[in-house]
Amino acid sequence: MVNPGTTKTSLKERCKVDLGYPYHLNDSPADHLAALQQAYQHGAGPKPEILEEKIAAMFGKPAAMWCATGTLAQGIAARIYAERSGKKQVIFHETSHLLLHEEDGYSAAHGLTAKTVGEWRKTMSPDLLDTDACCAFVEMPQRHSGGLLPSWDDLCALKAHASKLDLPLHMDGARIWSSRPHYDGRSYAEIVDGFSSIYVSFYKDIGAIVGAALIGEKDFIEEAKVWRTRLGGSLVDASYLIADTLRLLDKRLEQMPGFIQAAKEMASSIEHIENIEVSPNPPQVNMFHVLLPCNSSAAERARDIVAEKTGIWIANRFWNYEGDNQCAMEITVGEKAAALSRETFAEAVQMLAAEIPNPQ
Repeated sequence: MVNPGTTKTSLKERCKVDLGYPYHLNDSPADHLAALQQAYQHGAGPKPEILEEKIAAMFGKPAAMWCATGTLAQGIAARIYAERSGKKQVIFHETSHLLLHEEDGYSAAHGLTAKTVGEWRKTMSPDLLDTDACCAFVEMPQRHSGGLLPSWDDLCALKAHASKLDLPLHMDGARIWSSRPHYDGRSYAEIVDGFSSIYVSFYKDIGAIVGAALIGEKDFIEEAKVWRTRLGGSLVDASYLIADTLRLLDKRLEQMPGFIQAAKEMASSIEHIENIEVSPNPPQVNMFHVLLPCNSSAAERARDIVAEKTGIWIANRFWNYEGDNQCAMEITVGEKAAALSRETFAEAVQMLAAEIPNPQ
């Protein structure tokens, strides 16, 4: 239970367990800086090329470019495809990060238009592709669908149809790190084969301070570097950010199967609770959604009650995109969630569900 003598505004910080972002233990700025001291004991930190070459090889592509943010990387990718094709339209699934969280940057910064396709809790399918667009963005896994991934056969069909149309596919692979078990252990290179370019995040599941990479053919990446400079994304010294990513990347990839198993166990522990729904069930990656029959404001009030009573901050985000009386509680499993007992998690969700008014 949290200390009742402290202020409401610091409720999250006062909880003994915090399942929101950041998802890992020892993840404060001070922890990162202390760990990075070792990288600079014998001179300068690592150059971006070390990380870029490692990532390009991992994904089976000739080149990669480090970026400070995925918003920068993906906007650049879309712009390159538009300029090469002479077409301004980009195909986005309706759950795309570029549509929901980037202040229409694809339009305001790059002069592009969006063709919005798909259904909220379904992945991109071949029939949604056409030749009017310069490219199609495919998010894997699909965050706002609870980490949904296409089946291997469906993914292969999507790639084949895009190839037939001569339509470049770009992967929003912010969370691609958790996809391999769903595809029977296939390598990242095999999973992304058929995509013209890929974006990956280093801060979400990996837990680095910031950072992303754009991956593709050499000429594509050389164009991307020009746009990175034009858009103010070339840092004088990114070595400490590169060092932070390099110290964490292999560790998190080794941990990832355990995080996915923990997500499945957590979902199984709550699937019996009335008034909620796990989506997808079972989880396919290290995240899932708990669908609640209320708006996000009601869910946040219930979350705060649970936090006050138990000292468990169960989630940061309650997405209210799918209707006035339905929201999605996002659960992402890293070191912190994996360390929480399944029974304790289930008790917290049970309490949350009890605080939500029954739907009429």
